[in-house]
Amino acid sequence: MYDLNDILSTDNPLDTFRILHGDILVDKLNNLIINCNDCKTNYEKQLYHGNSNANVLIINDSATNNQDIIDYYNELLKMSELDLNDIFTVNAVSCITTRKDRDNIIQRIPSRKECNNCKCFLNQAIKIVNPRIIISLGAVALNQFVPNSNLLDYINTKQVFNGIPTLINYSVKDLFDLTAYKSEQEIENISCSILDTFNEAARYIESIREWVLC
Repeated sequence: MYDLNDILSTDNPLDTFRILHGDILVDKLNNLIINCNDCKTNYEKQLYHGNSNANVLIINDSATNNQDIIDYYNELLKMSELDLNDIFTVNAVSCITTRKDRDNIIQRIPSRKECNNCKCFLNQAIKIVNPRIIISLGAVALNQFVPNSNLLDYINTKQVFNGIPTLINYSVKDLFDLTAYKSEQEIENISCSILDTFNEAARYIESIREWVLC
């Protein structure tokens, strides 16, 4: 739902159109994702969702259908200071990429080609939503904007994606993958770090609101 104050505060007709028709633009973008076959695969896809006029855009790692990961991600959001109605969520890669391991189908990291094919959708989502801040979670999300980067070098840093301040951290998917290698305390610390990133974004948005009201 658009905010009348946002419309009144802009003289740019393109911004006004985006605010008024953001949901329609997101629907069209999701239809492009559904019909995309650039990778010549038949993977399950996860679509973009949330408030098309949100202040906060979250780029999750590659899409997953692991319900435990999805539930824990949503739980962290609920625990955070973020306004859940002021978030738009995308995946760095929309397809749930998989491979066969003997008799099992397991999720795999997307290839560079698969990432490149999804980058245009990410860029369009950022243009449509035009958020005040981006939260980038996981290595796949980071490498969409900082190619050939090591996530560990960017954890808890602030970067700029497409001209928008961006907070970098692990993804919840990373958190689950790391349980086999990290201690219980280390996993708890990473979980708290992700939550802190959500809260930092919330405080950033609140500081902007306070500045505008001054």
